[in-house]
Amino acid sequence: MNYKDVLKDLKENKLDNLYLFYGAEYYLIENTMHKIKEKIIDQEFEALNYQVIDGKETNVDFIIHTCETLPFMGEKRMVLIKDLECFFGKRKNISEEEEKKLLKYMEDLPSTTYVFFVVTQGIDKRKKIIKKVDKYGEVIEFAKLEEKDICKWIEKTFKRYNKQIKNKEISFFLDLTGYLDKNSNKNLKDLDNEINKLCSYIGDKTSITNKEIELLASKSIENDIFSLVEAIGIKNSDKALSLLNDMLIEGESEIKILYMITRQFRYLFQMKLMEKQGYTPMTMGPKLGIRQFVAKKYLKQAMNFQTDVLKNALHVCLDTDESIKKGRIDQRLGIELLITEFTK
Repeated sequence: MNYKDVLKDLKENKLDNLYLFYGAEYYLIENTMHKIKEKIIDQEFEALNYQVIDGKETNVDFIIHTCETLPFMGEKRMVLIKDLECFFGKRKNISEEEEKKLLKYMEDLPSTTYVFFVVTQGIDKRKKIIKKVDKYGEVIEFAKLEEKDICKWIEKTFKRYNKQIKNKEISFFLDLTGYLDKNSNKNLKDLDNEINKLCSYIGDKTSITNKEIELLASKSIENDIFSLVEAIGIKNSDKALSLLNDMLIEGESEIKILYMITRQFRYLFQMKLMEKQGYTPMTMGPKLGIRQFVAKKYLKQAMNFQTDVLKNALHVCLDTDESIKKGRIDQRLGIELLITEFTK
């Protein structure tokens, strides 16, 4: 069972009285909880029939007392318990005896009370309480969305901001954000923030283009990429690999980093060719769609590379990208090998 099944049961008035929601997509958990609350709790009496309990600061008697309270001026009561320590880690506030008491209580919850345990960190599936919830209710993992679902979610989210985005641009947006990367920590909340920034940036325009996606994405890591390519240019592999590691720790995706490295090499290669043709930094900038001071900065960096080296670097970047996407090489290893190749 997944969150879609929960929403289907909600629509058909078939909700269970007991749930455990957990997983990486807390944004999705919040959205699901909001829809459930909207459906089963009268907004006028929400303060009386909807209660949130901090699981790290509570005890079992209080949980039971809250669940036993009858709904006021309504048919249902909703209790949300966040991060109860019984689901993970060591005990601090709840003893083994108290946990047994809670497990016993779960077997016969009042029909008017709907209990939702929400865990925002990893759970230990060997715990007795998880098996008990699974027996008398439902355990739902809110994992990261698959490609088909995340594409629909992105399109829907842009529509919420009155913007349109096509499939090609959605794929480009996903590549740059790195949401689908195996080791990525990006979640729907991060994507929603990126979409919000992008929609604010384009103002009254209604359609999203790759150029705007690229421009916004490049702002966040452009300086780091410049420094990384600079380190490659002076053949300082330790510094380049250290910068790569720092960007990965900060949450940037390997695919996005590789795209930005490729983009940088492309700019440098184009500038080398344009310089031979007599272009100045003042005329290069508008031709490449970058500001003049950035063009000067890149042109200075281009002095560290021969034209044939930059041309070869572009080929290696494209080959690395293909190998990563076809699963022939690990993402991080592919970029590290690329850096090593050009700093020998």
